Amino acid sequence: MSSPRSIQAWSLPSNESSWVDYHSLYLREATVSPPGKGEVLVKLYATSLNYRVRPMHIAAHHFLMPISQDMLIPQKLYPGPFSFGPDGRGHILTSDGAGEVVAVGQGETEWSIGDRVLGSFYETWLSGEFKKEDGHTAVGGGVSGCLAQYKVYPSNSLVRIPSHLTYEEASTLPCAGLTAWACLFETTLPQPIGSHSTILVQGSGGISVFGAQLAKAAGARVIATTSSAEKIEQYKSIVGVDDVINYRENPNWSDQVLALSKGGGVEHVLEVGGQTTFLQSLKSAQFGGHIHILGIVGGNTNDGINFGEFSFLTITRRLNLHGQAVGSKDMLKRMVKFIEEHNIKPVVGKVFDWEHAVEAFDYIAAGSHFGKVVVKIQ
Repeated sequence: MSSPRSIQAWSLPSNESSWVDYHSLYLREATVSPPGKGEVLVKLYATSLNYRVRPMHIAAHHFLMPISQDMLIPQKLYPGPFSFGPDGRGHILTSDGAGEVVAVGQGETEWSIGDRVLGSFYETWLSGEFKKEDGHTAVGGGVSGCLAQYKVYPSNSLVRIPSHLTYEEASTLPCAGLTAWACLFETTLPQPIGSHSTILVQGSGGISVFGAQLAKAAGARVIATTSSAEKIEQYKSIVGVDDVINYRENPNWSDQVLALSKGGGVEHVLEVGGQTTFLQSLKSAQFGGHIHILGIVGGNTNDGINFGEFSFLTITRRLNLHGQAVGSKDMLKRMVKFIEEHNIKPVVGKVFDWEHAVEAFDYIAAGSHFGKVVVKIQ
């Protein structure tokens, strides 16, 4: 396949002042350069969306932690930096892409034309500790994203797709999958989770569902919270979790978590709700347990967190709080190996065709999805 110069991409306008939200996306012709030394050109077949926060105003300031680029950049709420695409004519969103190598730069030896690959979330965080400058190389943020037919990647940022996964399934791994993996298998080394562990996941978004799948594959017990009978059934039938709590019917759901864990609490909590769920998460954790702070999808309340109770629980239970910024390429490789060994199939809740990309953003913004939302690239 020859290396194209003109491609299609869903882009925000070059005039940033015209951005409203993701509805400002439009399909345009973009230009890509041939891969240079240390680069490869990938024909993308699928990209998944990520939605972990709702931007909120607190005392006239934007509170944005953590950052979900797909939703925040179009609203001009992303602290940056962000790129203006491969041709400087408008930012291209999404961090998670999967596709096929179609051209390689001079001297490339690791990748060949036809290889199935996925890209790392941060193009420069290859191994070791996260550095501040790595944050500037988030795909779909500081560098051009995957909502395009083709993308040039640094060759050392790519990972081979597991043979049992489709492109749609593979596109869910770089952000949501890796975030869950890093929390459960990397943050607390040398003691990753196993059959001795009980894990709590919140809601039915990508990170939580991935966390449940990975934990079950490791032999852990998994408790999930969700909002409806339909999602309870999905968690049980698709993922195979051990127990599910309806948090709408049980607002003090930590009581149920403690009862299910015989009063001991859980080893890990994947905390995505933020202010509305944080105290319940602290109450659910075992002595010395781990709270992984990943989002604030529950929104903001006027009551705020009772800091006295927060401090008391954290100190007396010797809890460990972790903020997780996805993971490195080496972590991604370890996760892919685990997924292959355990034949894990990511849960793709819905796939949208290329021409309906904006509808995919509408769907994920509504918050009714189970698992990941994917756009098929044509």
